[in-house]
Formats: sequence, C-alpha cells, structure tokens
Amino acid sequence: MSHFAVYECNVSNVDFIKASLSDMGLGYKENTTITDYYGQKRLADLAVVSNGKLLPLGWIKDKSGELQLQADWFKVPMSEKQFTNKISQLHSKYQVIQTCEENRWTVNFENIQFNQEGEIEILATTFA
Repeated sequence: MSHFAVYECNVSNVDFIKASLSDMGLGYKENTTITDYYGQKRLADLAVVSNGKLLPLGWIKDKSGELQLQADWFKVPMSEKQFTNKISQLHSKYQVIQTCEENRWTVNFENIQFNQEGEIEILATTFA
C-alpha cells in the first residue's frame, strides 16, 4: 500500500544533505509540499528532486528540531535501503571533511574516492 511513512536516516545537517543529494545527481527544493500516490500531502523542509520532478521524499523537522525522513517509496525510483544508506554515507563524508577543516587539516577533494568495499576514502594532511 502506498502512503507516507517516517524512515530511519542518520542525517542531521541540512547543508550536508544538500551536498549529498548533489553527489547523488539529485536536486532539492526547500519548504515545499510533497504528495504521495493517493494525494496525501506533507510540508517538507527539504524535498528531493529527480530529473526536475519533485519526489514524495523529504525531511521534516519534528518538534525537537530533529530531521525526519518521510517518503512514499512507491513513487520513488530507488529503494528505501539504497537511498538511506547512500545519503547517510555521503552525509558522513561531509561531516568528516568539516571536522578535518575545523582542525586545520587540508582535504584534497580530487583524491576522495570509493574503495572496493564501497567505503569512502578521504586523504587529509596537516603541517606539524
């Protein structure tokens, strides 16, 4: 049955989500309404756009300010697991980069790559 539901997605920073969506070849739209298969609507703080089309997939801040992923996967061209794993992994990439930069490490963005296990490898350097 097609409907909106809340899904576990380990993300907390909207800017990191935006950058991660871009890495995935997706866009976003802020403060917009997403609609599921049956026409149910949700106001999303950040919604996902694919090929210029607004998907029924977005983050909504709850009363405590935490981001909740709400989606109707019936109308989304990827699986829940595939999307949540990828967005969480890329979000973590941007968290690591920010931490490196805050600690005065230099990250060479051209050397960021995926290894054979699908993990992201980031090379950061500093001068002692």
